[in-house]
Amino acid sequence: MADSRRTIHVYGKQPVSEAVESGWPVLEITVRGQGDDRHLRTVLEKARSRGIKISRMEPRDFDSRFAKASQGIAARVGDVVFKQPEQLLAGVPQHQVPLFVALDGIQDPQNLGSTCRTSHAMGVHGLVVPRRRTAPFGEGAFKASAGAMFYQPISEVPNIHWFVQWCQKNGIWVCGLDGTAETSLWEADLTVPIALVAGSEGKGLSRLVRERCDYLAKIPMFGRIDSLNAAVACGMALYEVQRQRNLLG
Repeated sequence: MADSRRTIHVYGKQPVSEAVESGWPVLEITVRGQGDDRHLRTVLEKARSRGIKISRMEPRDFDSRFAKASQGIAARVGDVVFKQPEQLLAGVPQHQVPLFVALDGIQDPQNLGSTCRTSHAMGVHGLVVPRRRTAPFGEGAFKASAGAMFYQPISEVPNIHWFVQWCQKNGIWVCGLDGTAETSLWEADLTVPIALVAGSEGKGLSRLVRERCDYLAKIPMFGRIDSLNAAVACGMALYEVQRQRNLLG
């Protein structure tokens, strides 16, 4: 489990607004100058109604302390509290088919945050990361998620190999995304309970995970570039999952 005493900063109107709206632990909001922007005022009104502390800082001091892309607002928030895989499965609505995404060694916080954003948008019931060899859930990941991290259920497991075995014990098919696979996602049945596994930016899936997946599938591609980063690959694969499920009704 994450240490609830650790805090991080998130920047930007949308991420801060979502942190407040979601009920995530927001310890303090700092505003550049008077914060006269209409959107900022709306965020601050929400924060006040929830009893969140608001402080103002001189523009020069704010700029020297916080990220340049902060849009004049920063929030100090509590760390991610991870769920157990069993909690993710129990949280799947009764009329929906389980859908998980596992990240095997993602090192880029931007990829982590973007995948979280896409997962939330595509109805993923749980994003799963290994305890080691993964990007931190810090400022970069929170910013790239555009607030989605405040809503997306996340689980931290000993390793992805362990999660693959857990899925197979619980009736969930495991599909590894691999550009060299013979099977196309268009040919795979993605309407069943499924976990998509995406590999690291450089090496792809680890050998043990590749061997343990129920099958590997590739995203059909038509240009000269034959690879995608993890976040884009997850987004395209998840769209195909929901397309198939929508056709099935």
